[in-house]
Amino acid sequence: MRSDPFIFFLVDLKSTFCVMWFLRCFRSRERVLLTAPETRPRLASLAAQPGSREHPRARGAPASRLQTPSVCLDPRVLQKEEYHTQLALLYLDEVLRQRSGADSEAAEATEAQLKLRRLLQKSDLYRVHLLIDRIRGAGLPMESAILHGKLEEHEEALRILVHELRDFPAAEDYCLWRSEGRDPPYRQRLFHTLLAMYLQPGPAAPELTVAATDLLNHHAADFDAAQVLPLLPGSWSMQLLRPFLTGAVRSSVHARRTTQVALGLAKSENLIYKYDKMKLKGSSVQLSDKKVCQMCQSPFCEPVFVRYPNGGLVHTHCAASRHTNPSSPGPGART
Repeated sequence: MRSDPFIFFLVDLKSTFCVMWFLRCFRSRERVLLTAPETRPRLASLAAQPGSREHPRARGAPASRLQTPSVCLDPRVLQKEEYHTQLALLYLDEVLRQRSGADSEAAEATEAQLKLRRLLQKSDLYRVHLLIDRIRGAGLPMESAILHGKLEEHEEALRILVHELRDFPAAEDYCLWRSEGRDPPYRQRLFHTLLAMYLQPGPAAPELTVAATDLLNHHAADFDAAQVLPLLPGSWSMQLLRPFLTGAVRSSVHARRTTQVALGLAKSENLIYKYDKMKLKGSSVQLSDKKVCQMCQSPFCEPVFVRYPNGGLVHTHCAASRHTNPSSPGPGART
């Protein structure tokens, strides 16, 4: 059939165009790194060519970096789960390879881990559960904490940062990272969770006490003083928590004054509405036999009527039917 060779020609032409586009983007390095699974073998062979522009030896880099091929693709085009997952797996394999190699350099492993952590934090398209299964037991607690944070498992993530890594600044950064773009109560819950973890009794209580005081003093605005004060040990002095108490009092005074201003504005607005209502009530309306309903054009047989803001007079039943039937003519409309 004539259609089969034509289709194969189009597919081959499309593949050739994709390869040329990948190679051109590979030399750019100005956009976010994403790796397509179908391009990994070709990119690996490209990186292994000594004459390639991206060959590490051409730039004076060590030969071990040949194992880390990557392609620069436009994230607006490749916002797909499989590409982000493949890139994360590529970085993870490189980290595990460097950690298992006896002659691997610590700087290279740190560089690869930073790339992996940056991708895990910034991207929301990769398969979190798959990466957790791959990282489990690999000795990568920081990466595990990031993945647990993606799953909203904050207690587990903070436990890893506090009890396994003993990295208290990283725990504070975690609360700031996960609460970015969220409402203040969400941010407050994260910091309260971290504080409760610091205040747990245990062999590392003195070290955690210092971390708890630093957390309170540096992030006083992110805590509810009424909930925090009952949790603190009675042996803590006020001088130790002076920055926190000062910030808590300042926040309380600011909230009280802001509430008073809002209440005053609401009262003034209510007063304006009452004045407008009194003006409407003060104007008299004379109802005579010559006046007719502006909706049905019938005279008024009862003293009860409805007056609209534009001065139109209608029967009560006409006004009710207008609200129940929006297609009925309004006051002042000709029928």
